[in-house]
Amino acid sequence: MNRSKYQKQKDLFGKKLLANLSELGTKYPSPSSVKAFINYLSDFLFYLREISLPEQRVRRTDMLGFISRCKSSGDSSKLINRKVAVVRKYYSYLQKRGRVEKNPADGLHLRTRRQKIPTGMLADQELRQLYDSYQVTDLRTSRNKVILSLLVSQAVTTDDIRRLEPADIHLREGKIRIPGSRHEGGRTLKLEAWQVMELQEYLLTVRPAILESIKKKKLTPGRKAESPDLEKLNRQLFISMNGSAEMKNSLMHLVRALKQINPKVRSCRHIRQSVITIWLKRYDLRTAQYMAGHKRISSTERYQVGYLEDLQESINKCHPLG
Repeated sequence: MNRSKYQKQKDLFGKKLLANLSELGTKYPSPSSVKAFINYLSDFLFYLREISLPEQRVRRTDMLGFISRCKSSGDSSKLINRKVAVVRKYYSYLQKRGRVEKNPADGLHLRTRRQKIPTGMLADQELRQLYDSYQVTDLRTSRNKVILSLLVSQAVTTDDIRRLEPADIHLREGKIRIPGSRHEGGRTLKLEAWQVMELQEYLLTVRPAILESIKKKKLTPGRKAESPDLEKLNRQLFISMNGSAEMKNSLMHLVRALKQINPKVRSCRHIRQSVITIWLKRYDLRTAQYMAGHKRISSTERYQVGYLEDLQESINKCHPLG
């Protein structure tokens, strides 16, 4: 069977598989995760059909052959590991059903490149200047100013920005609760005094105005754009001006504006990394780990190494014998 015909069977295969996902011992929090699971497993099953091998007869050497095929297709080590993890879960399911005795994907994991040590961080004064220099002219920039305040003060991630809800802001206590996820630990952080006033205005004035503008666009006759999910938007703290539940484009435009203020700015992640580096100068390692939402202490320790490398570079530049 050629690949195009096999692709047409994915939907049918996916529906059957979804009915049994609970037996795999994994919860899939989003439709995109389920889709990825089906796609990765479909790639593996298509490979088995290509080599005419029943899934019950797959051995470790066959898994290595699948990995080689993925590498030749240009898949990264991280992507291959995700595919192998899905195959491992699938064979766990087959074991529970009594269809196979051994799991051929057990213990298989490719080495990935070590994470780069963060360097070239922004100083505390530079972060503050970014916030002070960002001009508010309309609803969009008012929203972005609030997002920027959370970036430079609480080191939120882009995923946090998408997941935060109004209920996570506790103005009377002067705190923000950042929910955890599969990749981040939950944490409750203190808000600066100036942030409390800013967030209050955003919640009472700016956010309702953005929602109202989206509702008006939805009611516009002949509008061809996909109707926004108002129920979902009402649960989000930050909302795209066009009614999309995603904030990717909004953050891209924010970073573009910040680069005009300071060309050293690389991304929202770069700002977060800079804040975590500053935290490590003020707090102990465990406190910084909690504030950053890192689940592993090694993730926080990388920033200590990055800070020392930046410091050494500064010494080399300024040393009279350099």
